[in-house]
Amino acid sequence: ATQFAIDQFVLRGGKLVAYLDPVSYIDQQRQGGNPMMGGGPPTSSSLDKLLAAWGLGYDKSKCVADMKYSTRMGRGQRVEQQPAVLSLTAEAIDRNDIATSQVDSLMMGFSGAFTGTPTAGLTKTVLIKSTAQSQLVEGFLAQMSGEAIVKDFKPSGTEYALAVKLSGKFKTAFPDGKPAATPAPGEAPKPAEAKTDALKESKEDNHVILVADADMLADQFCVQVQDFFGQRVVIPRNGNVNLAQNFVEQMAGDTALMNTRSRAIVQRQFTRVRDMQMKAEDSYRAKIKGLEDSLQETQRKLNELQRNKEKGQRFVMSPEQQKELENFRKKEAEAKVELKLLRRDLRQEIDSMENRLKWMNIAGMPFLVTIGGIGLAVFKRKRTAAR
Repeated sequence: ATQFAIDQFVLRGGKLVAYLDPVSYIDQQRQGGNPMMGGGPPTSSSLDKLLAAWGLGYDKSKCVADMKYSTRMGRGQRVEQQPAVLSLTAEAIDRNDIATSQVDSLMMGFSGAFTGTPTAGLTKTVLIKSTAQSQLVEGFLAQMSGEAIVKDFKPSGTEYALAVKLSGKFKTAFPDGKPAATPAPGEAPKPAEAKTDALKESKEDNHVILVADADMLADQFCVQVQDFFGQRVVIPRNGNVNLAQNFVEQMAGDTALMNTRSRAIVQRQFTRVRDMQMKAEDSYRAKIKGLEDSLQETQRKLNELQRNKEKGQRFVMSPEQQKELENFRKKEAEAKVELKLLRRDLRQEIDSMENRLKWMNIAGMPFLVTIGGIGLAVFKRKRTAAR
């Protein structure tokens, strides 16, 4: 019934901005569960009938994980990568649409993806997208440790649409008219209502904006709240709030008004550092995979030797097994040392680049001003001496 009401609203010319979500972190948090540990009642939302009528696919059991936009999050006493929480940069945002053209950063938690091709009469504009270094993962897996995703991560090579805008003439998702009301448990079925004149198609072109994450509207994902001498101060962390305001203004105002009131957040991120970190972590992930494969192969050989034991050797290791076990322990120790060195080199490399960039930003301009001042003073002194 709700989708039918929305359907008719759009066909009458109403503008729709819908935030859907395959896994609502905030809903689970409000229900008293621990979203990062998984479990709890399902929290997802969709407009299945409307999306199908518009030609879009949306799997509310899958989330987008992207290694390039992975967010570092605290888990207990340590910090880990969470690829399903996306810290998006300007590269992921459409620079041509007025609502998104000046938004530099966004954060989306456990976002879904829109697929498919719109039906005849509609055009699709992708407003926010992932990189090709992404894949769809099960929603329950996305809520667990980020390491569970990183461990078996395989890039799909697909740039998933995280937010889209549909434009054109919309057709109804309910060609048979208003659906019959479903009786509540224990109630007798209600008599069928008389058919009303429901709209079948919009008369004019219309627009609908669909976003595959609702958590991005919650405070935890978009603002930082601080206490300043008893006053509650809210500081934007990214462009989430600005984007929502831009969507409303774009859909409610005329073109001239939208052009003059588009908001932006000027937060430049270290994209080079992020790319370098992603490459280093790819190497780190490959090392872990190699270690695990080596451990599994060694365990397989030990099991094979165990099956081939002679009678009476059940609790005694043969020389072959002892040698294999020593090799296993040696390989394990070497791999752990390599991983430790790799973590150290990764951290040092990233810290070094961050420090260089910070010093260039902090000290670069004063240095140029100083050099310019000295040069100007020398020039004036030479002119004075020449006179």
